[in-house]
Amino acid sequence: MTDQSIGLVIGSGVATFFIVSVAVGELARQLLGVGLLVGLPVGALAGAVAVASVATGLAESTPPRQRRLTGGFAGFTIGFVLGTALSAYLLHFDLSSSVAAGAAVGIVLGVVASDRV
Repeated sequence: MTDQSIGLVIGSGVATFFIVSVAVGELARQLLGVGLLVGLPVGALAGAVAVASVATGLAESTPPRQRRLTGGFAGFTIGFVLGTALSAYLLHFDLSSSVAAGAAVGIVLGVVASDRV
């Protein structure tokens, strides 16, 4: 594994943890009232699954098409989290605009990452 692959593995795991934790936490808060108690363990499990999947998908023995798909997933998740957080914090966008900006950044980084793995 290269340094870039290790960065994609760790980054996609952390990004998946954030995405799933926030989504499940907000859903649980609306339904149950205890968002953190449900969101954090589910996010941790999803992050662990993402780390294992991306590490397996970027292995040297994996076919090139699967490597590109895995790189695209890793790049999208990292770009989505970075784009959403930075547009909300630095540009003071509202939630829906931040998510749209995060999706745009995620698509761009997903394409870039899929070309480079």
